[in-house]
Amino acid sequence: MRIAIGSEPRLLNILRSVVRFRAQEAGFSDNEAECLAMAIDEAAANIIRHTYGGRTEDLLALEVRGYQDRLEFILEDWGPKVCENLIRPRPLEELRPGGLGTLFITSFVDECSYDPEFKNGNRLKLVKYLSRKVPPCDEGSSSKSG
Repeated sequence: MRIAIGSEPRLLNILRSVVRFRAQEAGFSDNEAECLAMAIDEAAANIIRHTYGGRTEDLLALEVRGYQDRLEFILEDWGPKVCENLIRPRPLEELRPGGLGTLFITSFVDECSYDPEFKNGNRLKLVKYLSRKVPPCDEGSSSKSG
């Protein structure tokens, strides 16, 4: 699935809804789906704020790829290349508003990387693996020693 929206902050709710729906459909819990929606929202907001400088006439695209064990979220923009080495969350001991988007993103996904082969802007790939469900133990077979 692929969706493109204008770089208007009010449109980010569309991306959040798509991410929540796809995450729940893939088997993530409501809480995990909400965290993924927040990660995508933060990444898209950073594109609007930093890459596009707040311009609302640009586009960004989200592609969601579903696999048996994971979801991949690919965000694309057509702005100037970002310097991946400069993208860092601010230190938590700095008490001030803002600057935690990168921390949220990396905390809520398992993998985060830029595609250096994407020449027309930036392509950010975020991956979240489904946790392996451990089947409940039978009442009669306890692993506790006693």
